[in-house]
Amino acid sequence: MSSEKKDRDDTFLWLAPFAPPKGYTNVPAGGMCLCVFLFVIKGRQVLLGKYKEHPAWEKITGMDEKRVKNNQHGLTLPASHLKFGEDPLDAARRIVKEILLLPEGLSYSEPVVQTFFYESSIVPGEMHFDVLFLYDVILDDSVKTTLPPWYASLEWFETDILMNQKFARQHEDVVSAWLKKRVK
Repeated sequence: MSSEKKDRDDTFLWLAPFAPPKGYTNVPAGGMCLCVFLFVIKGRQVLLGKYKEHPAWEKITGMDEKRVKNNQHGLTLPASHLKFGEDPLDAARRIVKEILLLPEGLSYSEPVVQTFFYESSIVPGEMHFDVLFLYDVILDDSVKTTLPPWYASLEWFETDILMNQKFARQHEDVVSAWLKKRVK
C-alpha cells in the first residue's frame, strides 16, 4: 500500500516494505517525525535557546538554512530528529554533546513519550505524525553552559513562566505537554 490518501479508520501506521495490506510501505503523505527533546534543568529553571543562522545546524540536526531562518525569532528546546537507527537515549546524549557542548556523563530521566497528530502546513489536507521522546537532564551548579556559535542565545527560564514565552517550531506544544505531565 502506498502513501496515497486512504480511509484513516481502516489503516494502521505500520511503516515497512513488508507491511500488511492495511499498513504503509511509504511514509504517509503528511509526513512523520521521530524526535528527542531535552528539558535541561537547573533548580527551577529550564534552558531555552534561539537559533542563529549557521551551517552547523544541518549537520547537527538536519535542519536546512531555510528552516533555521524561519525559526530564529522564537525560543526552542534543545532537540533533534533521530538519525536512522539511532536509539532515543543516544540522540539525547548527542544533543548534549554536539548541540549544547555540555560534558558527557550527565544523568537522563526515563523518556516521556508524547505524540502529536495534526494537519501538515506543508501538505494541506494531510495529517502529520510526531512521536517525541522527552528527557529531563538535571544540571548541578558545577556544570556551566556556554553559548555555542550556532545559537543567538541560550537562557534559563523559570518553569512557572515558560508558557509566557514566544516559541518557534511549535515547541510551546511540547513545553505544555511536559508541564502537564510534571504536575501529575
